[in-house]
Amino acid sequence: MKQTGPDGEDPRNPGAERRFALGSRCLLGRHPACDLRIDNPRVSGEHASLHWIGDRWELRDLGSRNGTFVDGRRLGAGERTVLAPGATFTLGGEHAFLLEDPSPPVASARHVTRGELRTATEGLLVLPDDDHPEVSIFENASGQWVAEEGDETRVVADRSVVVADGEGWIIDLPSASGSTSTWEAGALLPTLESVSLHFAVSRDEEHIEITVAHAAGAIPLAVRTHHYLLLTLARAVLADETASPAERGWVDRELLCRMLGADSRRLNVDVFRVRRQVAALGIHGAAGIIARRPGTGQLRLGTARVEVTKL
Repeated sequence: MKQTGPDGEDPRNPGAERRFALGSRCLLGRHPACDLRIDNPRVSGEHASLHWIGDRWELRDLGSRNGTFVDGRRLGAGERTVLAPGATFTLGGEHAFLLEDPSPPVASARHVTRGELRTATEGLLVLPDDDHPEVSIFENASGQWVAEEGDETRVVADRSVVVADGEGWIIDLPSASGSTSTWEAGALLPTLESVSLHFAVSRDEEHIEITVAHAAGAIPLAVRTHHYLLLTLARAVLADETASPAERGWVDRELLCRMLGADSRRLNVDVFRVRRQVAALGIHGAAGIIARRPGTGQLRLGTARVEVTKL
């Protein structure tokens, strides 16, 4: 959604229009607790709300004093209306917004004091930011939203508060009834369980080529420095070939850091980057490409279907 009109310029980027990512629910108004705060006396404290209902966005006036207008028509107090793609609505007759993209909401987090919004990319939400991924939030194989922080993973609920780097974030999670279900999506996309990883490594190990293969074809991954993490975990899987599936391939975090020549912070960044790169291929459950064993400090590759050859 973008803000239009004379007040629609982004103050942080002069000349650029202000755009807003929407959670599954968004309260608009002048009150500091609103998801989208508009500091104007013509806008009521809680002026209007936006909700994702089923397969569409719905706007509701909350009894505002100066009105909520959709394409020029004023809504009655408490009236709800569906917003079509490209619809324009105005708060208080002055602040205009355009619904550019009618896509369903994604997981997001709003800072409890600054109002800063972080949204998930490829199903992965990290806090406080991409360079400091202290907490990763994603759907697990059972369709639950979980927060992973260090060695611990816990289920998180919609509108719960997650603390990252000592600061609170309010989590907004799409409901199963408000979007395509996890299992319906999984039926259309390759799943992590169905893919295999093929590594081709140069003799000096300076070059690593990785191909992700599934029933519909094979996709090479663009070369990245974090691929050595994947290779190290793949070799651990192959070295544990005789172990049971539950025990195969686990590597202690401190040992893994020594093998990679990295500290724990760098390891967390590389785990995040691996997950995001694999998720960008459209693989369902891609966040599980690297798994953590709760309470043990151990990590392993999320698939045992691996092959390592020489370039």
